[in-house]
Amino acid sequence: MMRYSSTHKTETRQRILTMASLRFRAEGVANVGIANLMADLGLTHGGFYAHFHSKDDLVAQSCRQALLDMNEIWQAQLEQAPSGAGLKRLAKDYLSPAHRDFPDSGCAAAALAGELARHDKATRQAFSEGLQALLHTLRQAQQCDAAAGARPALAPEACLALMVGALLLSRAISDEALSDRLLKSAAAALTLQARA
Repeated sequence: MMRYSSTHKTETRQRILTMASLRFRAEGVANVGIANLMADLGLTHGGFYAHFHSKDDLVAQSCRQALLDMNEIWQAQLEQAPSGAGLKRLAKDYLSPAHRDFPDSGCAAAALAGELARHDKATRQAFSEGLQALLHTLRQAQQCDAAAGARPALAPEACLALMVGALLLSRAISDEALSDRLLKSAAAALTLQARA
């Protein structure tokens, strides 16, 4: 009998989370079955329950992880941003055609918020925790920008709502020119300065 390494279970769990996160964002939670997900990973359906209690448990954990991963990207972008341009840097990538066109590797909030609103409290709590991390980073961006003399006109919560909403709408419409305008307009609105 082959013995697994001491990290095998953790690695397998991470593979399941990663694949589920991609599939949920690309196809929607309701359209992803556990049996097919596990088969795509070369794993058994029964093996799923060694890692997660239920599909809802997987949804909650994969959404939280996807948002925390997005936050790590934002943190790296913020570190690379020129002084006073933190929010502008975050908005530039988030509200880009590339992000719009590849939802499976993009923000879980824009891909799944509507669907998760109908999920159980634990799933919504996990989603909320991920969003709190994004809000914290937006707040950091605004504080860094303010230290350089910028005065953001919008609260971090309004920034996040504008970013997610614009991305969601840009994905939902068939008019590519309008979709591009939505992204550009939202990015411009995010970088408006408050009046003194």
